[in-house]
Amino acid sequence: MIKKIEIKDIATFDHKGIEIDELKKVNVIYGSNGTGKSTVSKVLAQVHKFPQCHIDWKDGIPLDVLVYNKEFCEKNYSEQMPGVFTLGDAASDTLKEISDKKLKLEEIKKLGIGYGNEISKQEEALKLEANTFRDAAWSDLLKNYESYFSKSAIGAGTKDNFLSKLTQAYETKYDSSLSLEELKKQAALMFGTLPIRQEIINKILPENCLAIELNEIWQKTIVGKQDVDIAGLIMRLDSTDWVNQGVSYIEEGSDVCPFCQQHTITPEFKEKINSFFDDVYKHDIQQLDSLINEYSKSSSALMTEIGEIIRTQRGKDKSFFDISSLESTFEALKMAISSNYELMISKKKEPSRKVSLISITDLVDTINELIQNANTAITENNRLVDNFTNERNQLVKHIWNYFAHSYSAAIEVHNKRLNGINKAINNLQTKRDDARQDYKTVQQELTILENSVTSVTPTVNEINRLLNGYGFTNFLIREVPENKNHYQIVRENGEPAISTLSEGEKTFITFLYYMQLVKGSHNPNGVTTNRVLVIDDPVSSLDSNILFVVNTLLRDVFTDIHEDRGSVKQVILLTHNVYFHKEIAFIDKHCKWRDCINHWILRKRDNVSSIQAYGKSSPIKSSYELMWTELKSSTLNSCIVTQNIMRRIIENYFQVFGGISPDVILEKFTNAEDKKICRSLLSWVNDGSHSMPEDLYVEMSDDQLSRNKDIFHQIFVMMGQEAHYDMMMQEIDKEDESIAIQ
Repeated sequence: MIKKIEIKDIATFDHKGIEIDELKKVNVIYGSNGTGKSTVSKVLAQVHKFPQCHIDWKDGIPLDVLVYNKEFCEKNYSEQMPGVFTLGDAASDTLKEISDKKLKLEEIKKLGIGYGNEISKQEEALKLEANTFRDAAWSDLLKNYESYFSKSAIGAGTKDNFLSKLTQAYETKYDSSLSLEELKKQAALMFGTLPIRQEIINKILPENCLAIELNEIWQKTIVGKQDVDIAGLIMRLDSTDWVNQGVSYIEEGSDVCPFCQQHTITPEFKEKINSFFDDVYKHDIQQLDSLINEYSKSSSALMTEIGEIIRTQRGKDKSFFDISSLESTFEALKMAISSNYELMISKKKEPSRKVSLISITDLVDTINELIQNANTAITENNRLVDNFTNERNQLVKHIWNYFAHSYSAAIEVHNKRLNGINKAINNLQTKRDDARQDYKTVQQELTILENSVTSVTPTVNEINRLLNGYGFTNFLIREVPENKNHYQIVRENGEPAISTLSEGEKTFITFLYYMQLVKGSHNPNGVTTNRVLVIDDPVSSLDSNILFVVNTLLRDVFTDIHEDRGSVKQVILLTHNVYFHKEIAFIDKHCKWRDCINHWILRKRDNVSSIQAYGKSSPIKSSYELMWTELKSSTLNSCIVTQNIMRRIIENYFQVFGGISPDVILEKFTNAEDKKICRSLLSWVNDGSHSMPEDLYVEMSDDQLSRNKDIFHQIFVMMGQEAHYDMMMQEIDKEDESIAIQ
């Protein structure tokens, strides 16, 4: 049986959607066209296609859902309708065996549900025991010693994690000879500030700079070719560099000397100058340029590396470097490199000059020595950190072992309780598994029995009987000879009638077909499978006579559900027809299923569907019912309104429906005082409620109004209609807006 339905994010149901809960065996939902009834039936037919919607089944056991709606009619009203297998007139002993098997299945299912419920209870008990023990251990151990052993220090974390570690320590039986006082003493030392591991620093490698500094070219006198006749003069004057610089000032094609401005630069002189500055000279100059560029790059990288070391060490809370020595040496190194660079530039300007570069070897060695000293200290720190962690881990183990040892008695009691509950759960699970196997076995036996006695013929006979009984004599259904287990609709002469039936006839025969499917199945087995019926507008196009036929058929189903006969366990009926709703939901004191029904109204406002529950009380009221509702309302205080309501009730019930005159009512009263009040009331009914009070009118007191209401009640008692009065004046749980049938 369905307990609750959730529908949202589909058609006119928004993201909040609706919940239809507290469903009973019979459920009637009224809604005008377009309010979402068809959507509800579609979702119930194939809820797996709508993951945003949900059906909550009783005990978590889904039943087959058989839906009657527009799609059902279109699918099954065809040239050849699928046959419906029912039990028909099988042998009574076979039918009894099938019935017994069904009862057996229900018994096994209830047994299985009982086992499942008991397992859930035991699992809750298991959870309660675990949580109770966990909270007690947390309070007795951790909270009691937290000032010495914080939960973060020993890795307790959450309560569940604490319990897990305590259980593990108890099961491990870790050996510890440390007393509580020793544990406290070590904890004071080990749970302080934790030292941090440091990274080893790489030594600086200035080999490229050192190699450049040692290059022989810095001591080489770079001059031109000596066998040129002008070489002697240039060498005597020691003007090689001056001449080399001057060559660059000679303009192309000019014979003017850049120094004396005379026309002395002849082609022969130019050739001698070029011969003097030969390829060897040019190669040496190129080597100078290359070495200077490389030295600049390498020295810059070296200084960047050392600068980064200084910056990193200054940013640490604790550094193992002699920062001041490192910085002073670094400054000296920068000065040496800068001086070397200036010497190299001067050598480039005067290649014949020898220069002596400053060696940075000693400074680099000093810096690497400082790095080595720092690394030695870092290595020792890391060794201490590693040992600290190991010692601390050992201390944590000792603490957990102390907890487990001191709490062992409570742990043993707790484990015994857990073992008892787990044993009970295992036994119940075994019984439930056995019940499931028994269910499968009985289900297979039932399937074999159903296959042996089911047939599609009884459905034909029953539908034709109903058609004939309700005056539909110009068509019938029959089995299709050439297509086994299928029906077709034909005229009396055998001609197909599928295309000539009226809309009302189509709807009626399709509904009769559905009602047979309710009692059977499209397959030889599954005839007795428990199911839920969802019926959407079964009388949308039927005349008033057929409306009452459908009403009768469904009310019989409601009675069968109440008395647990057959395979239908629940009905959800949706309709837009207020007259059909009034008939189907009519309940009197003889109605067996009056306590098994709930009502709802489905509405749509601003294109969003919503639903309102009405419980047992039908929201569809007639004008006569509304008068009684108003009369018994606690908010009715006006005597004029009361006059009119009482007049209309007596007129409708006694005079219009019963044909009884006021004189007959008056004769029932023998007590003079009561008779006098009754005559006054009847006079009031016939006059006061039809007239406008004049100046002489005096408002009736509350006492008079109460007394006349008593006489109104006595009228029904004296006329033998007290049951009707009691029925109409019955208490209602709540007052909601209703739909009136005028």
